[in-house]
Amino acid sequence: MKIVSAILLVSLMWTTSCKTLLPGDEHRAISSWQSYQHAENTFNQIQPGTTTSSELQVLGLNFRETPNLKKLTYLDLMARFNLDDSVFSDIKLPKGVQEALNKHHHCSGLELNLKSHYNKRIGSFWKDVLGFQQVTKTHGWEFTGLIVIVDDIVVYVLTSGSPKIENIRTDKKPLGPFQRISGGDIISIAEDL
Repeated sequence: MKIVSAILLVSLMWTTSCKTLLPGDEHRAISSWQSYQHAENTFNQIQPGTTTSSELQVLGLNFRETPNLKKLTYLDLMARFNLDDSVFSDIKLPKGVQEALNKHHHCSGLELNLKSHYNKRIGSFWKDVLGFQQVTKTHGWEFTGLIVIVDDIVVYVLTSGSPKIENIRTDKKPLGPFQRISGGDIISIAEDL
């Protein structure tokens, strides 16, 4: 009876997809924004010249409480725009930014960086487990938002990112479990015996 149960279990595993046994992992920034679109919609509500710091907090942009939201000084903002003191006066900056940076300590910024990536191994279960070929599919999204503030008023907003990321990576090892890479050379496990 035990042998029949074992055979049925192996048959069930064989007929159902072994691909479900392949590993996967998820890397996601903790935030209240569950998608690129959701984050972008929040930033689209910010009106330069009108929105205040307290209104940003109502939108969920409070650097003391919002995960992955970074407060920036005017020096950090200069770095974001690739500026240094020697060429600052020769560069045409977006409206509001140059004036903001000239106000030094009255100028600050907020930067939100969100990433959500899910990796799943796909392909042949046996090739993967034995190390001959591992195929990993990645999908997800990334969002970055920058807000420049002078005193208590937003003067500039910029967003960027990728609403849809899809990549496939294939790692092939022709000798599978009998090969390992050491210093760029392929060495057979049999040589170690």
